[in-house]
Amino acid sequence: MEDLNIFLHLIILTLILHLHTSLASSYDCPISYCGSSAYSIRFPFRVVGQQPDVCGYPGFDLWCNKQGNMVLNLPNSGNFSVRTIDYRSQVIQIYDPSGCSAARRLTLDLSGSPFSGSPSRNYTLLRCPVEATMSRYITVGCLTNSTYSTLATSSMSFGSAMAKRTDCEIIGSIRSPISWYQDQEGLTSDLNMDISLTWDNPNCQECIEEGGTCGYTNTTMQEIACFENTEKSKTNLSQ
Repeated sequence: MEDLNIFLHLIILTLILHLHTSLASSYDCPISYCGSSAYSIRFPFRVVGQQPDVCGYPGFDLWCNKQGNMVLNLPNSGNFSVRTIDYRSQVIQIYDPSGCSAARRLTLDLSGSPFSGSPSRNYTLLRCPVEATMSRYITVGCLTNSTYSTLATSSMSFGSAMAKRTDCEIIGSIRSPISWYQDQEGLTSDLNMDISLTWDNPNCQECIEEGGTCGYTNTTMQEIACFENTEKSKTNLSQ
């Protein structure tokens, strides 16, 4: 009987050790960096090639290019460089690596991604001969060349009037964060600013605010929990 008790105790101890090892290794995703950036990359994002799949949530893969810049691929809009990631607010700031985010906004399609746009306003784009706009109106620099200027206005009436009364033509419309500066015609040149995207799922805001770190509880990637100092907390964040 005593031998049986010892045997049972050994089994229980083995199970406890195995469970502890599983829990300790369930969140084994070191924070990663890209190039000289001081911004850390952690769940729900992961760096492909540096961190395993379990370290990130689907749709949040990042790449570190040869220039040491973080890159996010939007399935229907292509690659963007990453400026910053605010884990507390769940906002990622991206921009066009070629320097014309305004042009990328024209075809920005967030379907198929976990992201949505930040509060924004609709702007009408007008393409006008340079001589018709020179020194008179605010233009969008990266969409302007030696022949044509591009205007962006939040005033539909101004856009329609310009198209009727001048040689300007409406070439499209885009949604963009509300500009800090707009003149009386609603014109702005700020459409080349960074593009702010937000995400709702997974929601780790409360965990981050409490000083924790989100992550999968194990390699099955079924449940998300809040970890404190690499130890799993009792807070389960999965829906």
